[in-house]
Amino acid sequence: MPQESIPQSALSASPADSAAIQNALDTVRETLGMEVAYLSEFVQERAVFRAVSAPGLEAMIRPSQSMDLREVYCKHILDGGLPSLITDTSQHAIATDLPITQMIPIGSHLSVPVRRADGSVFGMFCFLSRHARPDLGQEDLTMVLAESVGVGTRLFGAPDRATDKES
Repeated sequence: MPQESIPQSALSASPADSAAIQNALDTVRETLGMEVAYLSEFVQERAVFRAVSAPGLEAMIRPSQSMDLREVYCKHILDGGLPSLITDTSQHAIATDLPITQMIPIGSHLSVPVRRADGSVFGMFCFLSRHARPDLGQEDLTMVLAESVGVGTRLFGAPDRATDKES
């Protein structure tokens, strides 16, 4: 379950940055036809929700809530156990074993890392639907990846090409 008390963020986004991130989440969520979108930050083994777009589902997920990284998809995606794009979570054993999959429920999920200028992972740019979405494809993943790079650049500056890492 999400928790309210979380460590302070290393992020100090300006109001303009916060508005741009919220706009990106809203726009991409609507374009993809997903119910939930969020930007997370990894803090002390937790995924902290820093910005959220989930109209009508505010009781389920809000900014400043956090979850243990072992309980969410993020860590499994970064570790390579789950793909960035999951059109049907019922087809992935790791996803079906995570309690959050049934709790929300999550039928499809698209998530990519947001990186700092040095290439280290800040958190994730995530989109999910309660339904399987076989219509999602590589072009959707490419759009989300481009937006995550834009968010990372806005927050931390342009990637350092000498240390830039592939997603």
